Amino acid sequence: MKKIIYGSVIALALSVTSCSKDFLETSPTDMIDAPTMLETTDGAQVAMDGIYRMLYTSGWSTGNTDQNFGIMSTKIFTSLMGEDFLQDAQGNGWFYFDYRFDVRSRYTATTWRSYATWNFYYTLISNANYILSAEETLQGDQAVIDNIMAQAYTIRGYAYHQLIQLFQQTYVGNQTAPGVPIYTEPTSSTSEGKGRGTVEEVYTQINSDLDRAIELFGNDKALQTHISHLDYYMANAIKANVALVQNKWDAAIEHSTEALSKPGLGLLDGDDLFSGFNNTGLKSVMWGAQIIADQSTIYASYFSHMDASADRYARSSRKVIYNWLYDQIPSSDVRRNWWNGPTDGGTNDTKPYNQVKFRYADLSADLGDYIFMRAEEMQLVKVEALAHANRLEEAKSELGALMKLRNPGGYEVILNSMELSNIYTMASIGTPKTLMDQIILQRRIELWGEAERIYDIQRLKTGFDRRASNSNHTAQLNWNTMQAGNKEFILTIPQKEFDGNEALDVNTDQNPL
Repeated sequence: MKKIIYGSVIALALSVTSCSKDFLETSPTDMIDAPTMLETTDGAQVAMDGIYRMLYTSGWSTGNTDQNFGIMSTKIFTSLMGEDFLQDAQGNGWFYFDYRFDVRSRYTATTWRSYATWNFYYTLISNANYILSAEETLQGDQAVIDNIMAQAYTIRGYAYHQLIQLFQQTYVGNQTAPGVPIYTEPTSSTSEGKGRGTVEEVYTQINSDLDRAIELFGNDKALQTHISHLDYYMANAIKANVALVQNKWDAAIEHSTEALSKPGLGLLDGDDLFSGFNNTGLKSVMWGAQIIADQSTIYASYFSHMDASADRYARSSRKVIYNWLYDQIPSSDVRRNWWNGPTDGGTNDTKPYNQVKFRYADLSADLGDYIFMRAEEMQLVKVEALAHANRLEEAKSELGALMKLRNPGGYEVILNSMELSNIYTMASIGTPKTLMDQIILQRRIELWGEAERIYDIQRLKTGFDRRASNSNHTAQLNWNTMQAGNKEFILTIPQKEFDGNEALDVNTDQNPL
């Protein structure tokens, strides 16, 4: 039997941490085999903590590792695949090939995007499957068992949702298209590979996992010992995002509302908006990784690619806002200060349109927490779903609640100038005319560098346009970027998967080249 490419041993040797209230502050454990680790809740949480550590470590490819470091790496390359987020130069080359859409043809290499992404998310799934295999045998307090299993169900559902959006077009209209292989049992080098199945089957699995997680988390909603741990509210948040992609508006409203009901959660305001988005202690953070000194990386990190004030990768390849999008932000909107203006000059981070939203917390130590999701994302999901459900006055009110914190002197004028309609008319670089236009525009501004822009381009079926007047894009493209469902919007399946999975044939199962 051929060997599937992703991890088959629980808690891979990525400095799996021991179980404690502040587990990120403890020393790594030695490798423990799955049966021993999964005898008790303490061991099972250690295994789960190992998965959380994977979310921000590199090593998912055999080369180019400095651009493959988990969730935050995905956020960068999927943002670069759109129009709002760009690089002003090639620099060392990291991520620039994603930006100019020059990675799909490299699917035969284990050093490039297809392999690293497939390997990362399937390794999360493989490890979650080992934990879930102990659901009926794990010893300990039942509430703790339920919580650990809910964490594993959530990460598996999350990973499958990432995979299906990265390796196939959006759900609506493509339900019968090839999906990604589904594994719900522990895998090893002797495991039999699975075929692609359908998009619908993948979403059925995703929703099943998230529903089960929400059910289990619901037994004790407050049982979250660390912000890195998935909890009841994050399971609802991920479910809301899934529902939005599936155009299930009522479900998106329900689950985003539940996600936002977390005690103590609030939308950012004041000085927190300019703190560098590097602290999981901010009041709107729902899920993130708290990075400490002995676990920080220097070059294979989000901030090394984002913060041009550091002598790191960002200095030679700045992450820049599309000048068209910048021009849509009124001068009275405080978020305009997340980027330099068009006339800023000088060196390092003082260049036109360079981002200053994301900064190191401690530049000398290369430290900064990773924020995986903020409450603002759920607020915008709720607003959009309300509008799609034709609950337009509610949508306008909920959008106003966010805009008031960003543009207190001008938000009412903007909202009142919009036609109260859920029709999206502006496409990529048009003029916002309707409430729905304004909702999507606010999403693009607020979640710049945080939400995966190419996913929105896919689900809204708008395409994207980098050719606004005096565009500052350094990589213009010679194919129709406005075509909904263009083959370029998704990754190719790595050759290694075909080499190791007899259920797949590269000639018939590969995505269009």
